[in-house]
Amino acid sequence: MTENKKFKINFFDIVIVLIVLCVGVGFYLFTNKDTTADTKKLTYVIELNKTTPGLENYIRIGDDLTENTKNYHMGKVVDFETKPYTRITPDYMSNVFRDSVDPTSNTVLITVEADVTESNSSFAVDGQFIVRAGTEIFVKGEGYAGEGYIVKVIR
Repeated sequence: MTENKKFKINFFDIVIVLIVLCVGVGFYLFTNKDTTADTKKLTYVIELNKTTPGLENYIRIGDDLTENTKNYHMGKVVDFETKPYTRITPDYMSNVFRDSVDPTSNTVLITVEADVTESNSSFAVDGQFIVRAGTEIFVKGEGYAGEGYIVKVIR
């Protein structure tokens, strides 16, 4: 005699269906993200220390800057300023430290403007170069290069 067994839904069947649904919803949400990110203009200042005199002759407004180690685009030069390079030296006579000017070097402040996407902790130029104050950078432009820091971020 053949018995016809009727299919009954039990607890484990419900758990398996819920797991499959959760995986499907998670996969859909993960793969269908909005790819267009809102960009905005950000201005920041780079300080290049110990540059040779005459470097300012090669910097032009409108130059594209590139991060020298990974070749990330950093933005465009909108302004620059040259100041004498100073370093802290001890004054043994009065037992204090003083700023002294080094005549063989300059400090160049380059103001850069870039389109960035903002996250909780940083700004990213083209999704690659991270802009944070205090970051050490190696920058190059057309005909010049230097090492310095991001000293100011203007929102």
